[in-house]
Amino acid sequence: MAVMTVRSTYALDEQTAQRIRDLAQTWGVSQAEVIRRSVRQASEQQAGSMPSPAEVVARYVRGPLPRDRRETRRAIRSLRDLRHGDDERRARSS
Repeated sequence: MAVMTVRSTYALDEQTAQRIRDLAQTWGVSQAEVIRRSVRQASEQQAGSMPSPAEVVARYVRGPLPRDRRETRRAIRSLRDLRHGDDERRARSS
C-alpha cells in the first residue's frame, strides 16, 4: 500500500457523503479508499474514451464532421472566443 502523504479537506453535500460512507461499509474499506478507488476508476474510464491523435486525424481525413449551420456558427464563435482569450492572456503576461 502506498504511503499517504497528502491530506485534503473537501466540502460535500450530505447525499455524496452518505454514499461514500455506504460504499466504505459495503466494500469494507475506509472512506479515503472509496474516494481513491472512485477517482482511479473515473480517470481510467476517461483516458480510455479519449481518441489518440492518430484516431483524430483519421476521422478528419474521412471528411468534415456533420453539423448544421447553427452548430457551425457556435463552433466558430467558440474558437474565436478562445483565440481572443489567448491573445488577451498573452498581452497581459508580456
